Amino acid sequence: MTATTSTMLPDAALRLLHGPVGAAGGVVVIDGLPDGRLLTALLEEASTAYPTSDRQEVDVDDGAPGRGGTPARRLYTAGGGPVQDAFYGAAWLSDYLSSVCATRVRPTGTRGSYSYYVHVGDHLGLHLDIEACDVTLISVLRDDAGAEEPSGGLLVHAAHLGADLHAVRRAPHDGLGLVKAVPGQSVVLLGGLLPHETVPVEPGGARLISALCFAAG
Repeated sequence: MTATTSTMLPDAALRLLHGPVGAAGGVVVIDGLPDGRLLTALLEEASTAYPTSDRQEVDVDDGAPGRGGTPARRLYTAGGGPVQDAFYGAAWLSDYLSSVCATRVRPTGTRGSYSYYVHVGDHLGLHLDIEACDVTLISVLRDDAGAEEPSGGLLVHAAHLGADLHAVRRAPHDGLGLVKAVPGQSVVLLGGLLPHETVPVEPGGARLISALCFAAG
């Protein structure tokens, strides 16, 4: 975290920043979430939604410094369905994430999304999540590359936790790390505070995730 940004953040963001996930660099991986039965159901729902998913292609990002910009991207996305909706709205999930973050969090809406990185080069460029998404729960449903390959993994800029994207662009390799969760694991990400991006997919490395947004406070 830069020395100049902490005083500029709202109280809820500061609580996240100084909580256990912030102390871990802004990201933690949770084993067993979702469990086997839920994983199977989410994967089936996401696979069913794929034929009607939308292709997202942006070749050059908009250079925005903060949250809610338009990063470069190549991927498919689809809205969630009843299985993901029930997972998202479950009181136990909000309670669990609040415990993990040591800050109360709540769903920002009633529906999450699925993201499909299926073609070589599919990726999501450097960004901070939208204003309503302080904490992002990324559940890995499918990963053809395997845990040892970076394809489709999450790149995080931990040295710039709490900073804007211009700071990352000035020093893009400082504190850079790869987080590669596998099916049956979820990433708890301080998506509004930790600059992050998705590694381009390599041949044979298709990856499918469920993404849910939570607001702090």
